[in-house]
Amino acid sequence: MPARPKAPASSAAAAEQERAILSFWVHVSDLLGYPRSVGQIFGLIFLSENPLSADDLVRRLGISRSGAGQGLKALQDIGAIKSAHQLTSRKEHFQMQTDLGVLVKLLLNARVLPKLEELSQQRKTLDLAIRENGPAHLVQRFDQLDRWRGKTAPLLELLKTFSR
Repeated sequence: MPARPKAPASSAAAAEQERAILSFWVHVSDLLGYPRSVGQIFGLIFLSENPLSADDLVRRLGISRSGAGQGLKALQDIGAIKSAHQLTSRKEHFQMQTDLGVLVKLLLNARVLPKLEELSQQRKTLDLAIRENGPAHLVQRFDQLDRWRGKTAPLLELLKTFSR
């Protein structure tokens, strides 16, 4: 049986821990191209033992109701959170998607792989334009990029297997 994590020594330590976790998810959100509020919302849902409503998020994060709604929709669209029905409330509540495999698959398909494909298409277009009338040093640099792309192709294929 895994050891249960120790409770923070004080409420100040717990508050600092919560800030650090929220900051982590804000950084992840930024890396994936989502607004700060999406990271904050996911971070708070991650921290919460119980499902949260949009009103809970507004109150705890100090964001607007529409901002909370937009963030929740974005998180639902990528499968990071799911609806959790509460028998004692008419409000919709949300909890984390706890199946990491589902989360990775949905995130890869929603954000990562489309961005990589878009970048690949841009590189191809630039490569063709440079080869037609670009300076020799840029042709060489695009040749280097193409060799690097060839070396990283197996990694991309591995990522694609996680998205199926």
